[in-house]
Amino acid sequence: MIDTHCHLDSSEFESDRNEVIQRAKDSGVEFIIVPSTDFGNLDKVVQIAAENENIYCALGIHPHNAIEYSEAVEEKIISYLKEKKNKVVAIGEIGLDYYYNFAPPEIQKEVFVKQLKLAKQYNLPAIIHNRESNLDLLEILRSEQDGNLSFVLHCFSQDEFFLNEALEIGGYISFTGNVTYKRNSFTNVIERVPNDRFFLETDAPYMSPQPFRGKRNEPSYLKHIAEKISEVKSLSLNQVTEMTTKNAIKFFKILVLLLLFFAPQITLAEFFQDKKFEDEPEEEYFVPYPKFLGIGGSFGFNTIVILQSWSEGGIEKNRNAAQEGKFFYSGHICFSPIDFNINRFEFTYTYFKKELDTNYKDLADIYRTFSLSSLFLINPSMRVNFFGGLGLTYITKTTDLGHPYRASRKSFGANFSVGFIFNLPISTVGLFTFTGEWQLIFDFTHDRNVWEFNLKRYVDAYYYYSLPRLNITWYPEFFN
Repeated sequence: MIDTHCHLDSSEFESDRNEVIQRAKDSGVEFIIVPSTDFGNLDKVVQIAAENENIYCALGIHPHNAIEYSEAVEEKIISYLKEKKNKVVAIGEIGLDYYYNFAPPEIQKEVFVKQLKLAKQYNLPAIIHNRESNLDLLEILRSEQDGNLSFVLHCFSQDEFFLNEALEIGGYISFTGNVTYKRNSFTNVIERVPNDRFFLETDAPYMSPQPFRGKRNEPSYLKHIAEKISEVKSLSLNQVTEMTTKNAIKFFKILVLLLLFFAPQITLAEFFQDKKFEDEPEEEYFVPYPKFLGIGGSFGFNTIVILQSWSEGGIEKNRNAAQEGKFFYSGHICFSPIDFNINRFEFTYTYFKKELDTNYKDLADIYRTFSLSSLFLINPSMRVNFFGGLGLTYITKTTDLGHPYRASRKSFGANFSVGFIFNLPISTVGLFTFTGEWQLIFDFTHDRNVWEFNLKRYVDAYYYYSLPRLNITWYPEFFN
């Protein structure tokens, strides 16, 4: 589970914050997002996120404190947004609050719009607070929605009409402890919100769920909110926790950050595959596009690039050369142990016969590769999946690569790729996937001081390959 809204920076957690974080982990909360509310706690939420591997933060000024928003405050927020190491995943908590009116409504609206524009500028979602400001809030969101605004209405407690309006603008919904209260009037909202458009949150230390109402709330209580939603939506607890976690990962782009750290990715993979609560019966979660074992092929165009440098008369010189758009094809086998990961082994063959009048007579004729790549899917339950990948490549049968009359060479390299997968299930046959991918292969081998006979010089050279491609894979139904 992910607690998408928790004020861990609050003074209520000052004496036992580490214990609270550990209890959250023990209860199945893998990640926590901590939003700021005023200028004074910007540094603190960033610090908490930096010191804890499983905690991320959001930066913004709450409508209660809108009057303190200034250029200096905005510059402070922007300075943190530019430091990716601070794990900032959203702009928030921002919005409108006409119940307390601690700041004049006109100032609230002005500050709200400024921060929404900031979210769009830095391609981050917005975490929005709303209290007795429905009409103004919707009007601002409609005017700012240009296709680049992503937002969630946190601690949602509005009616079905407001839900439909928010969804139509492109919003997400987040439910907290108030769904467990006996006198809540939005059960029908929980029933009707799409399964791919809502998250879980505690809003701790506030909004404690029913068993702890009147006491300090904390992220370890998130399970009680999930239990209530599973009851209302007639889903298993496991389904609710998995779908809301996947929704949050996609919305806050947490998986993109996790790809930078291999160990945390493994923790997440294990969570999705194995994590269960002790009181929950064993149940298989439905995967709409199952991928376990697949076979296929690909084709595309390979650009071979060489970066050369040499010394001539004591002066360092260099040259970049490329053979562009050389056709290649490949065959591959895919193995997917979990929804979020596809491992691919493939063989590629690129053929290019040099013409006698080519300007680049010192580039490769033919090369072949064997690659093992691991692709990480951001949204595996959707019709179209987006992914990033990395792996190792064995490069063989390269002729004259960078140096005239050079014999064939072999080497290892690293491959990196990004792309999307379109899933097409066919009954009784299996799943066909069509993948648009751009792959880069960087050759580890650096040829140093290679003698070029025709030019009578020693040359250093580096190599890499650019391969835009289309992959087609069949996952037979009897294997998957």
